Amino acid sequence: MPATSMVFDEVLPHLADRGVCQDDESRMEPLVDPNDGREAGLLIESPFGRLVVTKWDEPVLSLGEVSHVRQMMIRARARRALLYVPLQTTIANPVMLLATLSKIEIVRLAAAKNEILA
Repeated sequence: MPATSMVFDEVLPHLADRGVCQDDESRMEPLVDPNDGREAGLLIESPFGRLVVTKWDEPVLSLGEVSHVRQMMIRARARRALLYVPLQTTIANPVMLLATLSKIEIVRLAAAKNEILA
């Protein structure tokens, strides 16, 4: 799953708006993909639990990518995940169902205005 620290520079302000990482006891650390050693996401640890945050930039979200996020959650021992996708990303019903059952919230991010649409 392609993700770099530049990706999270645009996502982190939205996390702060949602109140995900605002308390003093929250801790963030990068998650590294064991296959290629690149940064694949962020782990946010707070008293409320562990949350994986990642982003997908491709035009179609597949079952394989949702499974990849699930594997990241398992390795990080996280209960939930936020997956940021561009506004125009195509998401099939089975992909959305797997994400929902896996406690992965898919958030559409408008690139032009940097607004999050639910």
